[in-house]
Formats: sequence, C-alpha cells, structure tokens
Amino acid sequence: MKITSYLTFNGNAEEAANFYAEVLGGKLQYLTRFNEFPPMSGWEVPAEYGNKIGHCCIVFPGGGMSVADTLPTDPRNFGNGGCMLTLSTDSVADAESIFEKLSSGAQKINCQMQEVFYAKRYGELVDRFGVQWAVMYHE
Repeated sequence: MKITSYLTFNGNAEEAANFYAEVLGGKLQYLTRFNEFPPMSGWEVPAEYGNKIGHCCIVFPGGGMSVADTLPTDPRNFGNGGCMLTLSTDSVADAESIFEKLSSGAQKINCQMQEVFYAKRYGELVDRFGVQWAVMYHE
C-alpha cells in the first residue's frame, strides 16, 4: 500500500509543480491540461481554464505527488490549511537544503530548521503557494 498527496490549486498548479520538481529533484509526468480532456457530460471547462492543469504527477527520488487546478465551479478550494506534507530526508544536508529551497518566498516559517528531541533536523513552513511542509531528518 502507498499513500501519495494530491494538491489542488486555484490556477497556479503549473508554477507549483515546476517549483516542487526543482526543489525535490524530480520531473513532471502525465501533465494534462483541461483542453486535452475528452468531453464529459455535465462538465464544462471555461475557455480561460483550457490551458490550466487538469492532472500532473511529480516523480522524485523516494516518492511522488500529484497536482491540478480547480475549476471555478468546483466547490473545493485551496488554502484552508487542513493538512501538512511531511518530507523525511536521507541526511541532515538534504533536510537543510530542501528546507532552504522551500523557504524561498515562504508565507511563514513556523519552525526554523533545528535539532529537536525527535529528529536531528526539523523545520516547518508554509511555502509561497500556501502548502504546509514539515521537513525532517531522523536517524
């Protein structure tokens, strides 16, 4: 069994996907735009959303995640702060490097990268897209 995250954005999924792929050393796969979807009954995509991401996977060493944009008619929205992604790294250096990159333009640093009783390195932030992250390395 494997659990992966699926983040929905309000129009900036492509920018977020490219940022996360760069930070995590990954690549985009299966990027499909709304205008590439087959017609579906009862589901209309506004013309201005045709080039937005309908589905995209980001594959990186040790895992992956998916992203998409929401449509204006979709009751789901982004930014309620109801979840946090936790990234466990392979080394102190990886934890510090990834935390620093995710911190670029961050909305808030909740906990600076530091040693804590449960991890050699731990930091928490809300990135520039409003996604909450915990980055850690523990032996």
